[in-house]
Amino acid sequence: MFVTYENRNNPHVTIHRVGCGQVRKRGGEHKYNQGDYKNHETLPQATAYANTTGFAVIECSYCKPS
Repeated sequence: MFVTYENRNNPHVTIHRVGCGQVRKRGGEHKYNQGDYKNHETLPQATAYANTTGFAVIECSYCKPS
């Protein structure tokens, strides 16, 4: 499973693996599938969603989802 996070202050979407320490570090673990966090079953689904936002798409350099 994967999660996308939309950062509207610095417009980009980051793709993470579920359970990524960077998401937990920023307090997002409890927010999966709420607000700016969206769950996705596969990496292609997460990437396709991220591409629809119009923001730059970044893959997390810590959990390396691809």
